[in-house]
Amino acid sequence: MKIKLAAAAIAMLAVAQSASALADGPRASSYNSIPMPAEKQAAAAQSTAPHYEWQYHYVGHHPRYEGHWVLVQ
Repeated sequence: MKIKLAAAAIAMLAVAQSASALADGPRASSYNSIPMPAEKQAAAAQSTAPHYEWQYHYVGHHPRYEGHWVLVQ
């Protein structure tokens, strides 16, 4: 009985610590938190090569997909 109680207490402690770590949000070293100047964003957008992407959508009254390739700049 004491072993189960101790195991439950340890599990609860581990869950509480991991939940608080997730609630802190992104860290300073996170890629998403690094701001990029507008000039670099524009240059990065222009430097991507044109490529094809598969796009699809619902067609008609019956739920069916229709897809096609689209050239993305």
